[in-house]
Amino acid sequence: MRRIGLIPTVVALLLSGAAYGQVWSEYENRQELFAVNFPGDPVRSTTTFKTSKGTTLPAVVLTAESPASSITAGKYIVTVVNYATAPAELATALDDAAKMILARGESKYDGIEHTEQIRSRRLTVETETKRWLAEILAHDNRLYIIEADTAIDVVPPAQFQASIEILDTEGKRIRYRTVGSTERVR
Repeated sequence: MRRIGLIPTVVALLLSGAAYGQVWSEYENRQELFAVNFPGDPVRSTTTFKTSKGTTLPAVVLTAESPASSITAGKYIVTVVNYATAPAELATALDDAAKMILARGESKYDGIEHTEQIRSRRLTVETETKRWLAEILAHDNRLYIIEADTAIDVVPPAQFQASIEILDTEGKRIRYRTVGSTERVR
């Protein structure tokens, strides 16, 4: 009888050791006004993003990878597109980014959500071997694309997708009282 109770304990310890080996921490970026949980320190790069109207906008990409030996193995990416020179195009930004992600495979989930009462779009896209979880939201002339790129057999990294916080210029989390409101929760 004791052996049967011991097996789940050993399995739990092995899994917690793999999870413990990967350090996830909150990353705050005051320049781009967001915070998110990353598996380690992200690498920063710059790129451009093309809107559906053909406008090319500057973007910052932050990428962190979790090792293949981890239960959260994969690539975790936050792309922040600056719409300051094309604010009128921000209205279609969620759909533009969603089309890019949906083109990768079969849509398993595509829904309108409200992250911190800010309208967002949440996606799950899969192929036979890959899964992408994404959260896309726009705020204050910025488009935020939060993507987890993992193997299909890896635990879905919802802690990453759900961890996004939009910050004000003082580094404080923005949360509105209701969707579409400008009244913030203090």
